[in-house]
Amino acid sequence: MKDSVRFVPSPDPLYRAVPVDYYTEIPVLGIPVRFESNAPRIVEAAEEAFDPWRVLANAAELVSPLGVRVVIVVHPGSEGESAHAPLQYRKPDHQRVIIHTPGSVAIADPSRREAIAYVTPAFVRDRDHFRYSLLEALTLAVLTQLDRQPFHAAGLVRGETALLLWGPSGAGKSTLCYAALRSGLALLADDVVFLQLESRLRIWGMPGFVHLPLDAATCFPELAGCLPTLLANGKEKIVVHAAQAGALAPRPVVDHAGICVLERSGSKVNLETVEPAEIARTLGQSEEEGFDQFTDTIGPAIRGVAERGGWRLRLAGHPMAAVPLLAAMFDELEVR
Repeated sequence: MKDSVRFVPSPDPLYRAVPVDYYTEIPVLGIPVRFESNAPRIVEAAEEAFDPWRVLANAAELVSPLGVRVVIVVHPGSEGESAHAPLQYRKPDHQRVIIHTPGSVAIADPSRREAIAYVTPAFVRDRDHFRYSLLEALTLAVLTQLDRQPFHAAGLVRGETALLLWGPSGAGKSTLCYAALRSGLALLADDVVFLQLESRLRIWGMPGFVHLPLDAATCFPELAGCLPTLLANGKEKIVVHAAQAGALAPRPVVDHAGICVLERSGSKVNLETVEPAEIARTLGQSEEEGFDQFTDTIGPAIRGVAERGGWRLRLAGHPMAAVPLLAAMFDELEVR
């Protein structure tokens, strides 16, 4: 069969003691995650999704002593007639997350530091959709409860300096990131960073991919031939591999970063400085779905990010028009 997904069948109809002999361990967000499966394709997907964290092998001081286990079992089944398996998410309590499609189901249980999924070959073959909507989502559902709180911001890196770009969905974070990568900056994250508070404030990225809206192809013609992928939020995106573009951050973690609030002006690109109190107030107002569950606990981390103030960048026209202003912010951050 073309593009078949090879897996070891369960010897038991209830899927007890399924042989999960394929595995890899990667320190995702600085937390060792052991991925286990009955299919080699799953291990390949985990390594593609989380490979940037392998650089922490030489930075033991950044890696937690306690790990997490993620088990993904491939089983026979169908996802129906849709081009991409439709997903639903459920939260039976504050920590656990359940993900299911017509033929697959998964549960993340941070209290047990583990997650398990039963997925169909059809879902696995839909490479980017499976990676983003289940593999990454399931893993992060555990890790975000372990002092890695998600913060809705993109991140760029120049040298050892990082700049976070905060804005609601549709503000232009990902497209501006792509424009910045084309100018020589490196990617820390295109939409979400993760804030660690214990011992000290650290900012972890998701540097593997940039997920662009379909209209980005009107600004960047090289994207016109890319096939869109349906993501967990139901939106179709163009997926760009940062590694293939030579734009990965040298490390997926920084200790200090500047912060810039993005807005759409509709007239011309403009940059202004913003005081710490206003930055903290602006950042604290976001309660978008998926981030609102951390509203009561993320305050100290936001104040840490905003303690030295930042900028407000009003976007208009072609995203490349704002890239010189990004360079100006990096210049100031490096002087600091």
